[in-house]
Amino acid sequence: MDARPSPISRAIWISAVAVVLTASAVPVSADTPESITVQAQRDREKLRHDMDVFVSSVIVPPLNYGDSLWRWKAEVCPLVAGLSKEQDEYVLFRISQIARRVGAPLGSETCKQNFYVIVADDPARMLNKWWKRSPDLFGGEQGAKVKRFLDTTRPIRVWYNADTQGADGNFVTGLLDATSTRAHPFNNEFVVNVRPSFLGSRITVSATRNIYSVIVVVDSNKVGGLDLGALADYIGVIGLAQINLDKPLGDAPTILKLFTAPEDARPTAMTAWDKALLHALYSTGQTERMQTSQMETVALRDIEAERGH
Repeated sequence: MDARPSPISRAIWISAVAVVLTASAVPVSADTPESITVQAQRDREKLRHDMDVFVSSVIVPPLNYGDSLWRWKAEVCPLVAGLSKEQDEYVLFRISQIARRVGAPLGSETCKQNFYVIVADDPARMLNKWWKRSPDLFGGEQGAKVKRFLDTTRPIRVWYNADTQGADGNFVTGLLDATSTRAHPFNNEFVVNVRPSFLGSRITVSATRNIYSVIVVVDSNKVGGLDLGALADYIGVIGLAQINLDKPLGDAPTILKLFTAPEDARPTAMTAWDKALLHALYSTGQTERMQTSQMETVALRDIEAERGH
């Protein structure tokens, strides 16, 4: 008797084997709990890296080991001039809103102006005339630092005036450059009205830098076509923190790319990253030597909360 399988049964058997082999060759789904966990960890590591780069790049580091980051301690009181009345009020409102949102000290409607936003078609000429009328406009500076500010080609320039307060709270001084007529040397810096503080430790700084006025000047010839809200948000960020405008910003989505991003990719408003940066600056301890690192942690937490993680 012929025991060989018939062509039909052999075809059925081959088909069954093919199904088994195909099933065994199917890869594990990319959506398994393990793969989701690994991807989430990678995403968080990249987010942390990007946030660390962003914070450490845009925030100007302390001048010396015993100094702090710069931020406002006096009440912020904006003044906007050079646009129409309605536009001036809109920019003023937007800056005030940012300060309130991130925890910066905001003054009342009757406060004395110290956050100046001026729109001009010839910024250097305007600033030189202002300087002649107000010799202390730049906090006593008269040298190369002021010249760079006056001669810059930036569409928007910013100048910060800050006092230095000892950890014991007993002295206030302005940091000057060597060409200032009011400056004299102290610990390799040039300062006025110095009475040194001896407080501070390995974990706390001996002096804090407190912004008491900011001058933001907008070159009206170089901002044509930009959204007024985006300009106001950009000004709010650079005026509430001492920002380094020369360093690359990595992958961070930020209003600080307003003048560097391609036209079709320009930010149109302050981003969650900008809000997180400023909130971190004003919610961490200014006397902590590790404030920048603390800011990175707080900002990361804010972004994760924004994303619903």
